[in-house]
Amino acid sequence: MNAEEIALETRAMTGTDFVREAVRAMSAYTLEPRVARDKLDQNEGAFDLPGDLKSEIVQRVLGRRWNVYPDFEALELREAIARRAGLTRENVLVGNGSNELLMIAMATLVAPGRRVVIPTPTFPLYEKLAVIFGGEVVRVEVDPRTGLLPLRAMLSAAAGGGEPALVVACSPNNPTGGVLAPGDLDALLASGAFVLLDRAYGEFWDDGAPAPSDRLVTLSTFSKAWGLAGLRIGWLESTPELCGEMRKVKLPYNLNVFSQEAALVALENEPLMRARVEETLRERARVISRLASMRDLEIFPSRANFVAFRVAGDADALFAGLAERGVLIRNVSRYPGMSRCLRVSIGTTEQNQRFLDAIADALAGGSDRSAR
Repeated sequence: MNAEEIALETRAMTGTDFVREAVRAMSAYTLEPRVARDKLDQNEGAFDLPGDLKSEIVQRVLGRRWNVYPDFEALELREAIARRAGLTRENVLVGNGSNELLMIAMATLVAPGRRVVIPTPTFPLYEKLAVIFGGEVVRVEVDPRTGLLPLRAMLSAAAGGGEPALVVACSPNNPTGGVLAPGDLDALLASGAFVLLDRAYGEFWDDGAPAPSDRLVTLSTFSKAWGLAGLRIGWLESTPELCGEMRKVKLPYNLNVFSQEAALVALENEPLMRARVEETLRERARVISRLASMRDLEIFPSRANFVAFRVAGDADALFAGLAERGVLIRNVSRYPGMSRCLRVSIGTTEQNQRFLDAIADALAGGSDRSAR
C-alpha cells in the first residue's frame, strides 16, 4: 500500500473508529431525569447540612484566594480524616467523590487479564471500570434474601485462577442492603485475595472500620450519611505504600477549595451526623415494619439507608404508580437477580410516611394521583 492509499484509508475513518472495542460494547451509566416531590431514588442522606454550617463554609472559602490552586495534597483534610481513624495522613487519599477514588484504585490494581471478583447485583460502576482497564470479571451471585454477601462463593471464585484475584465488595451492598458478616473480610484477606471494600454506606452499619492491610483498600464518602452529595467528596484508606502507588494515578488538584472546607466543617460536627444516622436507622425500622405488613411485597434485610423489596405483581407498574403520586424510588428490576424489585431510600419522617401511604394506595389500586 502506497502513501496515497494509506492517506485515503485514514481519511475514511471516523472518530468512533478510534474508540476501544471494550468501551464500544459497554452501555453508559445513566439515570432518567425525573421530577418528584419526594426524591427517594439515589440513597442520598435524608438531611441537608444546617444553614449555619453552610454559612461557616462560605465564610471560610471567602477568606481564601480563588486565583490560586487548592492545597496540592489536601493535607488538612487528610489529617482530619486520618486522626478520627487513628491513622496518619499517608494512609489517606481524598478525591472528587468516592467514584473518582474507585477509578484511581482500579487503574492502579487492574491489569489486562486480572480476575476481578464482583458479588452481583451491586453498584454497576465496579464492573464497568474493571472492563475498561482490561480485567476479567467473575460474577458471584448475591441472594438478597439472606442479608449477607456470599463469602464461600467469593472465596471459591477468588481461588479459581492462577494468580490472586481482586475482590470488590460493597458492604452494605447497593442495591440489596446485605453486608459482609463479621470475620468475612479477614477470611478474604487470609485467602490471598486483594480486597477493594466500598464503605459508602458504612456509617449505617458498624463493621468496625477495618485496619489498613497491604491487600486492602477501603473507600468512603461524604455523600450519604454526611449529607454532602452535592459537593462530591470521598476518601480512601490503605497502607502508605499503596497510597503512594495510587497517588501516581491520581490527577493533581482533584478536590477544590470549597469541597475541602465543607468536609472539614462536617468532620468538626460529627455528632450531628451520628444523630442523623440514628434517626435514619429508626425510620428504616419503621419503613421495613410497615412494608412487611403489606401483601404482595417481599422485604430484603438491609443495613444501609435504603430498603429493597420484591413485588409479587408488576414492578414497573408500581414504580410508575408511585411516581404519579409524587414519590420517586429506584426501579432495580433489571439488575441481575432482582427481577420485580424496587429500592427506596430512607428519607425524613414526612417523606417516608408519604411513601408508605402512596405504596399502600397503589397496591390497593387507589386513584389518588393528585400529589406531584
